[in-house]
Amino acid sequence: MNDIIKQGKTKFRSVNIKIYYRGQLADHINSTTEEITIDSPISLIDLLNNLAERKDATVNDFIFDENNNFRKSLLIAVDNNQVIDLSSMTIDRDCEITLFPPIAGG
Repeated sequence: MNDIIKQGKTKFRSVNIKIYYRGQLADHINSTTEEITIDSPISLIDLLNNLAERKDATVNDFIFDENNNFRKSLLIAVDNNQVIDLSSMTIDRDCEITLFPPIAGG
């Protein structure tokens, strides 16, 4: 699982990601956790796109709005640290990602 993968001149170790789903999102997919492995670095926004594509339209709607922009109401934490700027976050090491949809309508 932690194989070294050659990419050009650099080596990249497979990365294990544990994703925690909270609130209505966990209720909808009937799960609170998912584990995935990636073989190359990925931006957080691309990882979220991949998750949304693998699930159904409702999961996509939790993450993205009708213009496919990230929903600012979804709180994301990587290793228990809130991510403010998704565009600058790259997943390139083992980590835990938690998705917190809004708790109440207000």
